[in-house]
Amino acid sequence: MKEGFFKKLLDNASDLIWAVDMEGRFIYINDNIKEWGYDKEELIGQPLLSILNAQRIGKRETRRSIMGIHQTYEMEIVDKKGTAHKVVVKSSPLEEDGNIVGVMGIIRDITELERLERKLKDEERLASLGRLATGIAHEIRNPLSSVKMNLSILKKRLSPKGVDVEHFEIAQEEVFHLEKIVSELLDYAKPIKLDLQICDLTQLMDVAISAVAAPCAERGITIRTDYDGKGHMALLDKTKITQALINILLNSVQASPENSEIFVGAETVKFPSSDRARVVIRDQGYGIPEDNLKYIFDPFFTTRKDGTGLGLSIVRNIVDNHEGSITIESEKGKGATVAIELPAR
Repeated sequence: MKEGFFKKLLDNASDLIWAVDMEGRFIYINDNIKEWGYDKEELIGQPLLSILNAQRIGKRETRRSIMGIHQTYEMEIVDKKGTAHKVVVKSSPLEEDGNIVGVMGIIRDITELERLERKLKDEERLASLGRLATGIAHEIRNPLSSVKMNLSILKKRLSPKGVDVEHFEIAQEEVFHLEKIVSELLDYAKPIKLDLQICDLTQLMDVAISAVAAPCAERGITIRTDYDGKGHMALLDKTKITQALINILLNSVQASPENSEIFVGAETVKFPSSDRARVVIRDQGYGIPEDNLKYIFDPFFTTRKDGTGLGLSIVRNIVDNHEGSITIESEKGKGATVAIELPAR
């Protein structure tokens, strides 16, 4: 085969393939470098280490060959745009006429692969928790109904007065609280059936904002909207997505100080494969400590006294079933930003 054929294979490979001379300067790099924000012509003759801002973070495997050393290791590389990539680097000596004239290597970006692996592990863990929660909820429901009924009967028969009335009311309130937890447990664990239709996401945002108008008014919180001047169509279940948006807004209201502002934005983002409708909700609240962020979607994780820790778990379950994504960014004392992306139509 012609030399041009093999060069085309290397240039169009999905991995980054490179070669440097004995001084560590590029003598070849394939077209994949464009994914990192560089043009390959600008890199030829430039030092490898001065271009790629890299930090070795993983295990290193080294084996000697007849002509030199082969290495495999993990690194974190920051591209020209400032984005960090987790990569696996494989390098080996580049030889010519029996002499080592440089190093050649392959860089494989495993950022997305690791994200998917983490997501799969999280889903397996949460599914196990869901099955456990469902079993507990069913075991609690019947005796809880009995307690509720008997409290009501006793209150009518005994006609309590004074402080006894208060004790009965506390007991009944706690039963209602337990019933809410059981109901949310079952909602979280049961399969979600979607009634999909093409909807304007901004209309659902307006419905959700109206639903939290009362708690906002009580605390003097204003909601500012920016829908990018147009509707944003998506294929979704109106009831489920509205429920998710209300849950997020309520969290923002509860985390916000009095007389503060919550921003709600919507836009359609274009990607090479498909467009996404994005909703952003940003508050000026107390923020989420970094140590808590990794648990924020876990069932039963809550920092509120009266919280069940199931609200955001249910929200993520709804978004995942729409083939969407949800992210939360926050720093303690600097508020939180929730972003939901759904397939646009």
